[in-house]
Amino acid sequence: MKKLNILIVAHEFSPSQGSECAVGWNLVNNLCKYHNITVLFAETNQFNTSEYEGDIYQHTLFHGEINGLTLIPVPQPIITKLYVKINTLIKSDNSAIGFAPLYYAGYKHWQKEVFNIVSRLIKSEKFDLVHQLTSISFREPGYLWKLGIPYVWGPCSGLVRMPSSFYRSLKISEISFELIRRLVNFIQSKFSLRIRKAIQKASMIYSVTIDDYNYFTSKAKCDVKIMLDVGGYGNSFNKSSIKSNNKALKILWVGRLVYTKALDILLNSLSLEPKLKNKVELSIIGDGPLRKQYEKLANKLNLNNIIWLGDVAHENVFEFMQNSDVLIHTSIKEATSAVILESLTYGLPVICHDAFGMATAINEKCGIKIPLSSPQTSINGFSDAIQKLVNNRSLLSALSNGAKIRSQELSWENMAKRISCDYVDIANTLN
Repeated sequence: MKKLNILIVAHEFSPSQGSECAVGWNLVNNLCKYHNITVLFAETNQFNTSEYEGDIYQHTLFHGEINGLTLIPVPQPIITKLYVKINTLIKSDNSAIGFAPLYYAGYKHWQKEVFNIVSRLIKSEKFDLVHQLTSISFREPGYLWKLGIPYVWGPCSGLVRMPSSFYRSLKISEISFELIRRLVNFIQSKFSLRIRKAIQKASMIYSVTIDDYNYFTSKAKCDVKIMLDVGGYGNSFNKSSIKSNNKALKILWVGRLVYTKALDILLNSLSLEPKLKNKVELSIIGDGPLRKQYEKLANKLNLNNIIWLGDVAHENVFEFMQNSDVLIHTSIKEATSAVILESLTYGLPVICHDAFGMATAINEKCGIKIPLSSPQTSINGFSDAIQKLVNNRSLLSALSNGAKIRSQELSWENMAKRISCDYVDIANTLN
């Protein structure tokens, strides 16, 4: 394979953090096996609570530099810091974004700074193409499509919708947020000139969900491919052996305690069959604004076999995966959760909705998927799936083996190999 010079923009980029930082770090590390990679990344996140450059420095001290990788840290611009100060005053959910319009306004200025740096850089260095990698949101395509160099964008997401039937279980404030988000998505996807130009200039776009794919294919002149925004680690790790039928099924749930993660679906599903709640042990990792509400619901349903672990360091989550039998992921709106691919790596089958990126990641050999149509359908579906695994440990064992195989199929290495081949195809087309 021809070795190319690739420039990648990855605002989130760290070896020691999950989510989009893991997307940037793992893909770039594997792409370096095939091409010379230059990465422009943020020194810190906007709120200065994560030191990406410091994480990389510590990693380099222990593991050495990565061959074929050039790193260019880009500080947050002064105007972005001003937006952050205002955002800090009004944000109340302790999220990574806070008030979204302010976050994206600041992020836009960081992308402008990246464009200025790259415009100077290409005067002395030749790049075969540029790749807008993270963040994965369709809202921000950056500015590198203006350079006249082949432009790759993605994996991209952000256009997924929560089914309207779930609104009945939400608070007025949550319904309002979802409706406003839908309106903003409609306006940006239809009328943003920069997004439209980036799509039309792109040489390749990767989309995470079918909703994203349909949007991009309706506007793009280039190939659009579905690709998950997270990968597995290929080599499966050992986990505790599957327990016999007379032992409790150890369930793991991981996520923010917010309405989109829908922990209440799992709690209600465990109460449907009176005997079921005595045959499982549920460990919940994560915290958030709905914790007290969910704890009250668990008490109301007489669910006594629950361990509320709160926030757990990312690397320590894997210990719980090793000692669990199944991961249950009840999310009703997202792209793809990294915890799903991490679970597969540990041979942990997944019960989740048949929607979004999960619909692609999970198949019948590594998990059970529940239709995403209404809250009651979900509650019934998760309850049935749990009972199936409680009563049939042979099925659980088979799904565990399937999870390890699926993890290899969806590994970061295989994802990077696909992207690397696309890079070469794009470069050859232009020669």
